[in-house]
Amino acid sequence: MEEVLKLKSIKKAIGRKTILKKIDLTLEKGEILGIIGPNGAGKSTLLKIISGTMVPTAGSIEFSDRNGIIGIVPETPAILPSLDGFHNLQLLASIRGKIGKREIKEAMETVGLDPSNPKPVGSYSLGMKQRLMLAQSIMEKPRLLLLDEPTNGLDPLGIIDLRSLLFDLSNQGVAVIIASHLLREIEVMCHRVIIFNDGHIIREVNLRKGDQEFIEIGVSGPEDWDTLSRWVEANDGQIQKLPSTDTYKGILRTSLSIPQLLPHLTYLGVRVESIQPARANLEAAFLESAHLKEGAYR
Repeated sequence: MEEVLKLKSIKKAIGRKTILKKIDLTLEKGEILGIIGPNGAGKSTLLKIISGTMVPTAGSIEFSDRNGIIGIVPETPAILPSLDGFHNLQLLASIRGKIGKREIKEAMETVGLDPSNPKPVGSYSLGMKQRLMLAQSIMEKPRLLLLDEPTNGLDPLGIIDLRSLLFDLSNQGVAVIIASHLLREIEVMCHRVIIFNDGHIIREVNLRKGDQEFIEIGVSGPEDWDTLSRWVEANDGQIQKLPSTDTYKGILRTSLSIPQLLPHLTYLGVRVESIQPARANLEAAFLESAHLKEGAYR
């Protein structure tokens, strides 16, 4: 596949604080890449550097087409509240002068907005403002689309529309990067996901290929869980209890298949209530990568 974007050893420091630490990343034509991580992990900073609105301290960025247009949906909408939606986009389009009224109207209709609506943007709902930002991001037919929390304010139908739009753009060869906190939506929309924390890429999950190392397991009680946890630790595996549950369920990462694992657990006397392959899901990957601190995942 053709590479659209390549980051090499990207670093960003502000004063004495290092925001990004040696980020290496590639993005293919038509690929939808998700970025997840806790607040302050560096997700938005990375998008700003790719878009050119922030300069890295070190490292390099390579685009396959230096003249290609990048579409951006910022976390905070950049709009003039006194103008209607069409005239907001017309003003933004005039900066480069590459498109006219027809393309602006097409973009607005694509995201479900009426170009003839005279309502000033200042009176738009948050969801309508987000749709307007989506329209401005696609109106110049970008080859790369950067979305920072694009589902903010969108109702369920809006989220479904966004998903459909991204799939259509992907089929047209547009590469997309999405930063979001919504694990489920990222899982549904993306081909590949990177988990970000403390300025590092700490894990990558390929949702197209799956990950057969994960097993979801439930046991009868605390003694069974303790026995299982000690065995996992002694055998170079990893286990993470699922949060927000009164049952003893978790995600186990091991080199053993379920038929290979069960005799060991039977020998140890672990009472297994449920066990099944855990498909490559972000909850499993994120929990494995997260740190439990003061009763919450960080």
